[in-house]
Amino acid sequence: MSIPGFLAFLLVTAPPDVPSSVPSGREIKQRVIRSFRLSEDARENYSCTVREQADELNADGSVKRHRSKLKEQFYVNHIQIERTIARDGQELDAGDAKKEQQRVEKEVKKYSDKQEAEKQQAHNEKQADMFLRALAFSNGRRQERNGRSTLLYDLAGDPDFHPRKLEERFAAALTGYIFVDEESGTPVEMRFETVRDVKIGAGILANLHRGFWLQLSQQRQPDGVWITKRVAGSGDARAALFMRARFRFQEELEKCHLFSVETKQKIGGP
Repeated sequence: MSIPGFLAFLLVTAPPDVPSSVPSGREIKQRVIRSFRLSEDARENYSCTVREQADELNADGSVKRHRSKLKEQFYVNHIQIERTIARDGQELDAGDAKKEQQRVEKEVKKYSDKQEAEKQQAHNEKQADMFLRALAFSNGRRQERNGRSTLLYDLAGDPDFHPRKLEERFAAALTGYIFVDEESGTPVEMRFETVRDVKIGAGILANLHRGFWLQLSQQRQPDGVWITKRVAGSGDARAALFMRARFRFQEELEKCHLFSVETKQKIGGP
């Protein structure tokens, strides 16, 4: 599960000594959507190293199985591509590294075609738009974070939104909060959890149980670009009729660097 930067938005200037009003929930949602669409050019020049960790848990919360990956993330025509460098603390062996390189080259070639990239980008934007429309932003207030003015809103399923698809039912079953950078409209931090079970196939195929939570935070780079810093979550799910799993996961940014290259159909090995 990847997340984007936003166009600066000019607020109406309030009279001296009178605090400017906090944007309505409807207005801030539109700003966040515009920000998502306009952030992708800036991230195109970044390559980042990300560490992923995932634990399958026993019923008492102890770790049943632990997995980790070290990955490189970069963008081709706005589409994020990941390349695994290491698994469980070990670099890929020659055979796995070759397979991974071939897979990455295939994706690079696919999204070097702007038509293919635009198709995927349109799908991503549609998903983000749906997610935001399913949520109501309320109780807006202003806070300062890291020296920047930030807007904080409570999140809950929008009663005016009528979900039909699985993704829509998931979004409508959430509650949480979102911090938005006031100058850029970028979501700085977002946390939500499910307030009821989300059933797939009327609960026969799968069931994501109440209490699943997800948290995402972004970090502002020196040039003003926002990059996802951390994604973490935990939950309890059942697949099919019998298999049940408790899990937690985390992706954390380790480092990023700027580069300036034209899109190529082949990239070097790790």
